Amino acid sequence: MTLTVLTPPGEEALPLAEAKAFLRIGHDGEDTLVADLAAGARARLEEAAGLALVTRTLRRTCYAWPTSVMRRGIALRPGPVVSLTGVRTVDAGEAATDRSDRFQLAAGRLCLRPGAALPTLSSGSRVEIDFTAGFGAASEIPDDLVHALKLILLDAYRRNGEVGLPQEAKAIIAARREVLI
Repeated sequence: MTLTVLTPPGEEALPLAEAKAFLRIGHDGEDTLVADLAAGARARLEEAAGLALVTRTLRRTCYAWPTSVMRRGIALRPGPVVSLTGVRTVDAGEAATDRSDRFQLAAGRLCLRPGAALPTLSSGSRVEIDFTAGFGAASEIPDDLVHALKLILLDAYRRNGEVGLPQEAKAIIAARREVLI
């Protein structure tokens, strides 16, 4: 499966002013550096936690139906998944067929609707699953994740841009990480 961002977040998860305040930077000379580090910290946290902090629209593309779609559904990642935008099959000639009516979203998983049949895929076809994920705007991100984001930012600032995962941030992420079944 591949993941494509269709609509990126409208804002960064940690606004520049808040990042500078946390780092206790009172001048504008390092704004570009701080903004870049904040973006890197967000990307690192999202990757480690399997989350999208600020809402965005994504597309998962696969070239065969995962076997779990018939039983318990496909876990869409990153989460939290807010809505299912569309499901389509695209044949080798690039003709797309909307299949959204056969699927529903249940607890962040793409599931077949009761009584619906799984669409067949011909050779060279693919499935495109469009969905919206994230907590909302930056102001709606849970406090523990904002704190983890700030800790990652501080660590990167202290280490001259090397973005890692400090232990306290790892603990917050571990508490948030979903168990994949």
